[in-house]
Amino acid sequence: MRQVQACMTVAASRETEDREYAPLERIRDNFPKYVLTRNDPIQRRGGILHRNLPQLMSAGEDF
Repeated sequence: MRQVQACMTVAASRETEDREYAPLERIRDNFPKYVLTRNDPIQRRGGILHRNLPQLMSAGEDF
């Protein structure tokens, strides 16, 4: 089971970034976890994958 958090941006502030990543960081399993945003620079945090949703969709990729 994948865990997904979607938001417009995590680049607005550190508080916004923390708010979007925190729910996934609390889940203690080995399933993939993703944060999907619109146009933010891609980052990694605590094993959580950050993906750009428009690029993901235009490439026809699955996550």
